[in-house]
Amino acid sequence: MSKHYLRQELEEVVKRDASILDFIESGSLDGIWYWDLDQPDQEWISPQFWRTFGYDPAEKEHLVSEWQDMIFQEDLKKIEANLKTHFEDPAVPFNQTVRYRHQDGSTVWVKCRGMAIRDDEGKPVRMLGAHVDITDLVLAKESLEELSHEYEKVFNGTQDALFLIEVLGEGQFRFIRNNRSHQKLTGIALDQLAGFTPQEMLGEELGDEVSQNYQRAVEANEPITYEETLTLMGKTIIWETTLTPYLENHPPYIVGSAVDITERKKLELKLEQMANYDELTKLANRHRMMQELEKAVQYQKTKEEAETFALFFLDLDGFKQVNDRYGHEMGDRLLMEVADRLRRLIQEPNLVARIGGDEFTGILWNAAGPDELTDVIDRIYDAVKEPIEIEGRTLQIDASIGVVLYPEDADDPDTLLNQADKEMYRMKRNKQVQQ
Repeated sequence: MSKHYLRQELEEVVKRDASILDFIESGSLDGIWYWDLDQPDQEWISPQFWRTFGYDPAEKEHLVSEWQDMIFQEDLKKIEANLKTHFEDPAVPFNQTVRYRHQDGSTVWVKCRGMAIRDDEGKPVRMLGAHVDITDLVLAKESLEELSHEYEKVFNGTQDALFLIEVLGEGQFRFIRNNRSHQKLTGIALDQLAGFTPQEMLGEELGDEVSQNYQRAVEANEPITYEETLTLMGKTIIWETTLTPYLENHPPYIVGSAVDITERKKLELKLEQMANYDELTKLANRHRMMQELEKAVQYQKTKEEAETFALFFLDLDGFKQVNDRYGHEMGDRLLMEVADRLRRLIQEPNLVARIGGDEFTGILWNAAGPDELTDVIDRIYDAVKEPIEIEGRTLQIDASIGVVLYPEDADDPDTLLNQADKEMYRMKRNKQVQQ
């Protein structure tokens, strides 16, 4: 192939005007060298080469030994090996990165390239080369590698399950990678996740569900946190997931951070049970009853015409005698049986609670009319009085029940409960008088 005419023209210009070579050297290179292979101790090296290493060019004699004293010796061996290969085969380029010692003791990284000039028989007689100082590039690369290493340490060292999601647009996403914690907690290895869409990995229904959360993060363009329950690899986990979008990046992506809160939710549920339910009978406790009574009253006050509901207060008759005669364990079992009978009778939206000892209360929404209310109370009486078999013993107790209506008898929770309590004691006294 013939040379481009502009290259031929440039060669002639350089022959006529040596300042062109100076311009090329100063404008694009950190040193040019020209080596006499017939007199291998002689090598012309441009001034910029010496300045790169902090030396005054005027003090140098253009001897090979001068730069060989500055180069790292293991790199010198590399140069010698590469020169030998290039001299033997012109097709093999002379091109390597080597280290020099700067006058101040620091290391200078240099990209060194060159080519042998051969005689008519192909024997190398001269060597022309150029140096480029790439120290800043090498240091930047090392910093980047160190930063990447630190990132990997953090990414795989945290206990949080981390995962990266590429934003494909139009509600579509693709997983990029996940860290060791995520792999351990989910059982999903990197090669099972990377490159797959949520639908491909989780199935259409669950994949669409998680994609909707990813889209919420994109639309918010700020971190969002939510809880989700996922069954992965046969294991159901409750996650607290935070999605942080980085939409200015190319490509845009989302960093997902998920914490397994399954045990925490179990503890919260246990604490909720302890706060709202009686430990022995598993019925609602006094706290829960008063909360629901407050809600009921407040809800009715928002309506133009309040709906009547009933509140009953039940105290067991004869329970103390069972405790005294057979012990507290038998008494507890009796309370559990009474609670089960009340639970079967009084179902949602109604509520029954044990508020202490042998006292029970209940909200009745669907028995506010006189006939319905009488029927429900009679069935409660019958359920309590029915004989109870425990460990071969037949126990029989009775109950006293006081009933009040909202809003006829009271219109606030505390007064309603107090009035029901008083009504219960009135019923108990009447029963004692009749006996």
